[in-house]
Amino acid sequence: MAYRVFPAPDGTEWRAWSVVPDRPESWNDRAATFLPTGMVDGWLCFESAAEEKRRLNPIPVGWSDWSDEELWRLCGTAEPVVRRSAPPPAAGLA
Repeated sequence: MAYRVFPAPDGTEWRAWSVVPDRPESWNDRAATFLPTGMVDGWLCFESAAEEKRRLNPIPVGWSDWSDEELWRLCGTAEPVVRRSAPPPAAGLA
């Protein structure tokens, strides 16, 4: 797994790393419901110091050797991650 730290033009620190999950055949039923089909071969994860997260797939070849400016442009094309909130407790279990 490659890992990079790079600055955004405003000085915010971003981190990027590749994520390659196990093959779908090894997933349990629950795991299969959370990973979009297009991401089974992996994705590039971007995360800022401000806790913003983005994902890009497929993983671009050689991305870890790109300049900071090229990584920032790539980050701009990545999909923002919408954080899910925990579901409310089931009735009668609270």
